[in-house]
Amino acid sequence: MIDADILLLAIVNMAEGVKSLIGDKGAKAVMRDAGKQAGPKLLESLIGHFPETLDKEEALRRACIILEDLGFAKSIKKEDGKVVVEEDIFTDAIVGEDLINSPVIYFFAGLIEGFVSFMSDQRVVLVPQEVQRGRIVYSYT
Repeated sequence: MIDADILLLAIVNMAEGVKSLIGDKGAKAVMRDAGKQAGPKLLESLIGHFPETLDKEEALRRACIILEDLGFAKSIKKEDGKVVVEEDIFTDAIVGEDLINSPVIYFFAGLIEGFVSFMSDQRVVLVPQEVQRGRIVYSYT
């Protein structure tokens, strides 16, 4: 079995490699889309068909709970038009100090967006507002 920390480093380094290959904006778009594609597939593999359609706010609330339970962060909460992530798995693995521009932050946003799309017939778009080691704050619309 592969070590989870090694897999995490591979994901973060892959995101940075995409950035080197196609540039900052392209990497953010590609990694967000990768998360959007991975989210529904991951949820479907965990729970199968979702039996109901939720409104966007409830789907986002549940997505936060599920991702927290899966270990993506110690705490993921929907608060006042924001998603606040505490003690996440990604920010400590990012090399350098420009955390907010790391494509892996957009992958995580896309993962949340993908979870919401799986549970809801509505879209949500997360935008990183604050990124520090161990803390990400996304606004959403």
